[in-house]
Amino acid sequence: MMAAKDTTIILAMDGRTSDDQDKPVAQKEEPSAYFFVVFGLIYEALSTLSMDANDNSPLETAVAALDTLGYLVRPEFAGRAVLEQPIFDELISLAYRLGMTESTEVQRHLISAIASLASSQRSRMDLSGQTG
Repeated sequence: MMAAKDTTIILAMDGRTSDDQDKPVAQKEEPSAYFFVVFGLIYEALSTLSMDANDNSPLETAVAALDTLGYLVRPEFAGRAVLEQPIFDELISLAYRLGMTESTEVQRHLISAIASLASSQRSRMDLSGQTG
């Protein structure tokens, strides 16, 4: 599970197997091999979100996508990819739209995902000695 920082998940996102488990998983600048695939699926799910009062599946999809996004933006999966201007701009535009149009339940998970992005990238900067 991504939440537990399971090395098997980190390796799988990099296209590596459990045979590579003895090799250290270091903080990296590049995103995992499957980062953009998963990020694209999450982005697509959230950008085509349409809440229908008679259907709970969009809410469940949004919550699952936002929870996964909260883990995916961490440096062990994203590297510095989410800080690249085009990706960051798209992510923030999507977050803004979701924040303006979706329910409080979706907004709560959105805030959690954005907080994860901010705290994980902040800790990266602290480790590298950067400020800002």
